[in-house]
Amino acid sequence: MMYCFLVTFKLGLVDLLNHRRLVLVMGLSIAIATGMLIIMEVYRAGLGDKFTELSSNLLVVHEDQSLGEFYGSRLSSQVGDMLSTLGISPIIPEIYAITGTAAQNAIMIRGIDLQQYTRLEPFSLLTGRSLQPGDVSRQAMIGWRLATSRKIGVGQMVSLRGRDFTVVGIFKNGTYMDNQAWISLADAQNLLGWGQDVSVYIIPQQSILHENATPTPGVIVSRKGESLRYSATQFQPFFDLMSVEVFVMAISAGLILTNILWRLAWLRRREMAILRTTGFPTFSMVGYLLAQVSGITLLGILMSVLFTLLFTTGVKLFIPSFTIVPRLDTVEMLPGLGWIVLMLLAGSLVPAWWLSRLNLAQLLHSEGIKQETK
Repeated sequence: MMYCFLVTFKLGLVDLLNHRRLVLVMGLSIAIATGMLIIMEVYRAGLGDKFTELSSNLLVVHEDQSLGEFYGSRLSSQVGDMLSTLGISPIIPEIYAITGTAAQNAIMIRGIDLQQYTRLEPFSLLTGRSLQPGDVSRQAMIGWRLATSRKIGVGQMVSLRGRDFTVVGIFKNGTYMDNQAWISLADAQNLLGWGQDVSVYIIPQQSILHENATPTPGVIVSRKGESLRYSATQFQPFFDLMSVEVFVMAISAGLILTNILWRLAWLRRREMAILRTTGFPTFSMVGYLLAQVSGITLLGILMSVLFTLLFTTGVKLFIPSFTIVPRLDTVEMLPGLGWIVLMLLAGSLVPAWWLSRLNLAQLLHSEGIKQETK
């Protein structure tokens, strides 16, 4: 049986080489569909990496109906006094805002309590030093992505709302914060003209308050990271829509491939019938189609990998003040690879099933009559 399979497989390879242009066109269509499907998933995963981490021991007090840890929240100092009256400790105030006049110059700023900010977010310094208690005003730490995009180094200036801040350090956090500029809380309040107001108060989870509590009207308590997860979900409908469109395109490519393989098999129907009458089993017919679909899909895989690497390396999805960086790993590519497997099965089994149902005696008889007529 293996010999019969190899014979039909070799016959399929011969036809594959004889139709090189058709193979190239089909490989390209498969590569585009598969590559786009993979690209959607790796960008979706990249978005999740930056915004979906929840803290297990911290809560955030922020203005209701706002994305407190991102932007939109403003609380008066009276809220901090109320939390202190409840006996909550520690209470860490911070400011989150976006400055700039357009998407091209927008920068996320984070006003931090210089005494306590190192307890909240893990980060590593790539160069320079961190902000410290007692630092003079107008000093900043910036994330490495912001430093790269603006070509700013330690000792240089970063402009925030028209005011220059000296960069004392460049850090890496591994999340969306790599696009931020960190300045002291007092500097952020002066920059925004907020007086003593802040964006959020960060408190320990083991306090008198709990998630979804409303300590005062218009103020809500949520898990640290929850508003960021909500921010990420706002972009999910875009990825869902694009994934559906790409999936439809992939199905179309699979149907076209099946039709082409069926046509190539039909052109070889007389040879197939002769092989069957000489004892070749029905299963051996799969070898002919498998050789063709394997060659086409292998070419498509190679082109889709190249297409994906070039696209994700050269294109970063830009949203005002930060970028979505794709996450390339095997898990995120599985949906695209799964599609390739389905296409391989459909492209070979459907025409093979059709070939197995042909009446060989009638087929050879009709082919013989055609030859005699000629």
